[in-house]
Amino acid sequence: MLKQDLFWHYACQLYTNKQVEEVLLHFQNAHGKNVNVCLLLDYITDLNQQLSQADVDALIQCATQLDEQLLSPYRIIRHTLKNEHSASPNYSAARSSLLKAELELEKLQQHYLIEQVNTCSISYNTSANNLALYLPESLVQRFLRAKS
Repeated sequence: MLKQDLFWHYACQLYTNKQVEEVLLHFQNAHGKNVNVCLLLDYITDLNQQLSQADVDALIQCATQLDEQLLSPYRIIRHTLKNEHSASPNYSAARSSLLKAELELEKLQQHYLIEQVNTCSISYNTSANNLALYLPESLVQRFLRAKS
């Protein structure tokens, strides 16, 4: 049974690596991939646990639903603020508040992803490669290079 707080800590620690952050944002913006799904798949791999393709598909569906309902609209607001209101005297405070709220939404998404993964039949595998079930091999390798 995976714990949400341990995953949150892992994700935050990994995301402090600027190369990892840049690669994950590129995956999100250029390839439509979900950062939290990437981080979770990497986390599960680090625990030597392997998911099935059906499990990964269920995680993608969970993340997509939350992206559509919460995160994407919120990101649009943040981008609009940056692109159209950056000269406003309250811009910095508003942007800071939006980023803080977006981080809480990311944490909420992670909660639901952990709930979903805890319903999966995970197998122990020292050669686990869960990212390969979500990303093309070239992107998996790019992520692993950034991580190391």
